[in-house]
Formats: sequence, C-alpha cells, structure tokens
Amino acid sequence: MAKPPQKTHDPDLLSRLLGNLVLAGRLLFDGRVSGVAKLIPLLMVIYILSPVDLIPDVFVPIGIVDDLTALLVGLQLFILCAPADVVAEYRHGPDRSPRQETPKADDPRIIEGEYIVHNDRDKTIQR
Repeated sequence: MAKPPQKTHDPDLLSRLLGNLVLAGRLLFDGRVSGVAKLIPLLMVIYILSPVDLIPDVFVPIGIVDDLTALLVGLQLFILCAPADVVAEYRHGPDRSPRQETPKADDPRIIEGEYIVHNDRDKTIQR
C-alpha cells in the first residue's frame, strides 16, 4: 500500500512573512520597544547590504539563501525581543489581546457567591 504524498510547503508562509515584516515595521517605531531590541533589524539590514557575507553572493543560489536566513532569523529575534504585550496588541488589536479574554457566564471556572466584610474596629458589616 503506497503512502499518500506529504505536503512539504506551507501555503501561508509568504503571508506570515509579510505579516512579520509589517509587525516588525510597527514595532520599530513603537516607543515601548527598547533601543537594544531595535538594533536587531538595523544589524540585519547592514549584514544583508554589506559586501562581506558568510557565503559570498558570487555563489548566487547559496549566497541568497544566506541573506534570506539572516532576514528570517533577524525578524524572529526582533519580534521575540519586543515586549509580549506590545506584540499581542499589534497582532490581535488593543481590545482583542489573548490575555484580556472575559470568561463566559457558563464557564466552570467561575464560582458565584456572596461575601461579607467584618470590620472589628468600627463594628460594621458590608455586603
């Protein structure tokens, strides 16, 4: 019995790359991202434009892979070094951050109840 061929490509790869480029551009001009983190894209661009490479661009296919690898690693490193809440805000919007989800009323983690605060000093009770 023959195995079905496996997909080796990701159809969303280019859209994710474009999304990460846009995200990196927004993070680059955001004041909440540290200056040290903003050095990463600068160094990445200098490396890509510089005539000195680990693999010279004379070997066209391999030299381009070297620059593409620098671009991908630099983008991921910059996004990882940026504050997580800022990245989440740009990816999901300011009101749709994954950490700010409000639980639903039928959520089993919610326990409804009443409480009473006793103040021994004033002998008052608050509900």
